[in-house]
Amino acid sequence: ELGWISKVYVNRPAVVRHTERIKKWRTVKGNWQAAWLLKAVTCIDLTTLSGDDTPSNVHRLCLKAKNPIREDLLKALDMHDKGITCGAVCVYPARVKDAVNALKAAGCNIPVASVAAGFPSGQTPLETKLAEIKLAVKYGAREIDIVISRSLVLTGQWEALYEEIRQCREACGEAHMKTILATGELGSLANVYKASMIAMMAGKD
Repeated sequence: ELGWISKVYVNRPAVVRHTERIKKWRTVKGNWQAAWLLKAVTCIDLTTLSGDDTPSNVHRLCLKAKNPIREDLLKALDMHDKGITCGAVCVYPARVKDAVNALKAAGCNIPVASVAAGFPSGQTPLETKLAEIKLAVKYGAREIDIVISRSLVLTGQWEALYEEIRQCREACGEAHMKTILATGELGSLANVYKASMIAMMAGKD
C-alpha cells in the first residue's frame, strides 16, 4: 500500500538548520582520526566507469584496491598485517570478468560490483535493465548498483517505481543490490524521501 507516499511532507527549513549544525560538529583527532580514515578506506568502492576502460586499467585498479595505502604508512600505524583493502571494485558489466580475473590472480576476495539498469541515465527499457543485471551477475558481480528511473519520481508514479526496483532486486539473485537515487535530479527533498522509502521497501530481501 503506497497511498501514504503522496502525503509525505519535508520541512526544508528544519533540514537546512540541521545540516548547518552538522557542519559545526567537532571531528575526531589524532589516533582516532587515523582509525576512522582506515575504516573509511575499507568501505570505499574503487571505481572506473570510463568509456575507454580496458582490461589493463581494470587490472591496475584491482591491484590498487588490494593495496590502497602505502606499506610504509601501514607499518607506521602497526596495521600492515590487518588486511586493509577497499570494500569493492566497481566497473561496467562488460568489464566484470576482467575485474574478477584480476582479483583472483591477485589472490584476494574483494567483491566486484557492477553498475547496471541503464546507469547513469536510467533511460532504458526495463527489459534491458533486467537483462543487463542478469549478465553482470553471470559474469561474477557480487553487488549490483542500479539507478532508478527519475521520470517515475518526477511524475509521481510510485507504484511503477516500486515494481521496477522489485524486479531489479529479483534479477540480482544472490548478489547484493544498491540503489542509486540520483537525488540532484529528483526535484525536491520530498521526492528524495519518497524515493528512498520506495527503494527500501522494494529492495528488501
